[in-house]
Amino acid sequence: MTSEERFGVTEDGFVVKGIDRIIADQQTRARAMFGDDVDLTSGSALRKVLDAAAFDTHELWRALESQYYGTFVTTAQGPSLDLLGRDLGLRRRELRARGTVFLTLANEEDDRRYALPQGTVLLTEPAADTPVLAFRSTRTALLSTEQRSTTVEAEAVTRGETGNIAAGTRLRLDPEWARHNLDLGAAEVQAVAQQSFQDGDIGESDAVYRARLLGVPRTVWTQEALLAQVLDVNGVRDAAVFDPLGGVEATRRTFGTFRYGSRAFSRDRQTGSPYFFDIVVAAEPGWPWNSGEALVPGVYDEVLAVVRQWRPVSIFPDVLAANQVDVGMRATLVVEAGHDEEAVKGAILDAVRASVNRLRLGHGVLHSDIVLSSRTVAGVVDVRNLRLRRFAPAFGQTSYGGGVYGGARELSVGENLDLAPDEIARFSVETSMADLQVVVA
Repeated sequence: MTSEERFGVTEDGFVVKGIDRIIADQQTRARAMFGDDVDLTSGSALRKVLDAAAFDTHELWRALESQYYGTFVTTAQGPSLDLLGRDLGLRRRELRARGTVFLTLANEEDDRRYALPQGTVLLTEPAADTPVLAFRSTRTALLSTEQRSTTVEAEAVTRGETGNIAAGTRLRLDPEWARHNLDLGAAEVQAVAQQSFQDGDIGESDAVYRARLLGVPRTVWTQEALLAQVLDVNGVRDAAVFDPLGGVEATRRTFGTFRYGSRAFSRDRQTGSPYFFDIVVAAEPGWPWNSGEALVPGVYDEVLAVVRQWRPVSIFPDVLAANQVDVGMRATLVVEAGHDEEAVKGAILDAVRASVNRLRLGHGVLHSDIVLSSRTVAGVVDVRNLRLRRFAPAFGQTSYGGGVYGGARELSVGENLDLAPDEIARFSVETSMADLQVVVA
């Protein structure tokens, strides 16, 4: 039997027997049972019975194939993937409910603009029978005397269908968050859900869930196991563990000079003696770092609580905020005639923001990636003289080799923006460092 004739579980996976092969095998058995002169033409009764049975057999083969691949995380789908996740102790998460909020400004000062940054925390009105729900804006909103109202997209802080609020639900700024992050003065901002929030009752996709299952560590105390827990905390965009004493320290004078079996390289750490390491955490925009700054739990306390459950005895973490680097750009855009120049600029800023905000800690911004993101916008013919810009880090809590402090600077054409291991890039479409000039082709 050749490899092409093997069906079922093989070295290359599960091979399904095709409908044509099933029909051919059934006709061969029919001739062996009833003789070579049996009528197997398309109009015969026996042929119709064999064809009906062949389709059922083919469906059985497909079911066996699905069951076989459903036993592996890399190929399982739907309920099969849920069962594998249950075995690993990691269930499929619900999505965060999303919708639009209508904001209105009142009691404002003349000649002043009020900026509500990305991550602005909005709360539902307190009621006796329902808990207070928290939502975060996903874009910056600008309000002024000339524009007293605007709409902004928002998402629920807590996953699940509880965030599916109805249209017309009144919201308000979190007073503690506003006190720490805004300076509204006598101005007031009123908010109402413009449409019903949706998708809170939908589970995350198979691709996202599969990636989480593949990243589940099989050990209790390693950097990978710790990161898997920290990255699952609400409000954490990325994290990194800095363990200066982990591994072999080859810089010591005695390294390579001692004799095995004669004396110890160094004494073992005694049980109970403290050992410290650092966890650098990059929070999502607007998410409070400490509890008490908003109704939303602070990232620092949430991460610390998770690490306490996983650390061994006398192992102490130092949770630090990552240095956030605002990234900008200056370029000349060549646009086809007939396209709205402002719409093209807005689409490019949105594309670049999505590209930059996906980067992780220490990952620099590549000049080629920004050019590629800009060229994907409809109507853009060319991007010329693109220069990347950077602000100084927003925080100065950590320094692991390379953190740049000081004023903003502009790079040369074609130069990449490199970041230190404790820095993370952020691009805002409202930043003053975005300077785009449009030339009609």
